[in-house]
Amino acid sequence: MGLFLYLGQETVWDRLDPRTKLALLGISFIVVLLPQQPLVVAAAALVIFLQAGLARAWQNLARIKGLLLTLSILTILIWSLVAGGPTPLAFGVTVESLAFGVATALKLVSMLVAGLVLLSTTRVEEIFLALALVRLRLPYPACFAFAMALRWVPEVFDTALRVKEAQQARGLALQSGGWWLRLKRHIPLLVPIFLLTLRRSQTMAWALEAKGFNCQPRRTYWLDIQFTRRDFLALTLGLLILGGFIGLHLAGMDRAFPALNFNPGGLNG
Repeated sequence: MGLFLYLGQETVWDRLDPRTKLALLGISFIVVLLPQQPLVVAAAALVIFLQAGLARAWQNLARIKGLLLTLSILTILIWSLVAGGPTPLAFGVTVESLAFGVATALKLVSMLVAGLVLLSTTRVEEIFLALALVRLRLPYPACFAFAMALRWVPEVFDTALRVKEAQQARGLALQSGGWWLRLKRHIPLLVPIFLLTLRRSQTMAWALEAKGFNCQPRRTYWLDIQFTRRDFLALTLGLLILGGFIGLHLAGMDRAFPALNFNPGGLNG
C-alpha cells in the first residue's frame, strides 16, 4: 500500500476541476462548522460522507479509521465532562454536554473526511504545479510550498520506513521487549532519518536553483485545467446546500441547547 492518497479511479469527483474541488472543500468546512445542534451537524456530516461515496474514497477512509475512531471517542469524552447542562445523565455527564461532544466529534471527523476526499481525487502533480492555486491569483512560491508540503510528508515517512527496514536487516530487534525498550531502540533511527531528509532538502534546493526557480514572472504548465458544465453544476449544488444551512442558522434552528455552558468546573460534577 502506497503512502500517497491519490487513488486515480476516474470518478465524477476526479473529473472535477481542482478549483471546484477546493471551493467545495471550503463549502464543506463552513457547512459543518456553522451549526451546533447535533442533528443538523449530522446532516452536514452526511453531505460530506456522500462526497466520499461519490469519490469512492473508502479505501483511504479505511486507512485512517483508527485515527477517526480515537479522535471521536476522545472528543466525546472530553467535552462530555468539560461542558455542562441542567439534565444529569451519569458520572457528572449531562444530556446537553454529551450532545455537544457528539456534535464536536462529528465536526472534526467530517473535516478530516472532506480533506481526504480532495487528496483522494486530486493528483499531486496538479497541486505540485500549483495549477489550482495559481489560477486563483495566489503567489506562486506560496503555492509551490503548499504543494511540496503535501508531497514531502509521504517522502519523510518513506525514508523512515527504509531506514527501519535497513536496521532490521542488520539485526536490530525493534519489535521485541517492552514498550519502553522498543521506544529506546527507535530513537537512534532519528539520526539517519534526519540526515537523509536534510540531504534530500539540499538536493531539492540545488535543483530549483539550477532550473531558475521563479526567475520569470510568466510561467507555462504541462497540465491544463478548465471549467466544464459539471463544475458549474457541482458549484451550484454546493452553493444551494450552503444557502440551506445558512438559512437554518439565521432561523436559529441549528443552535445548541440554550442551557449548555462550558465551565471547566463540570469536571468536578
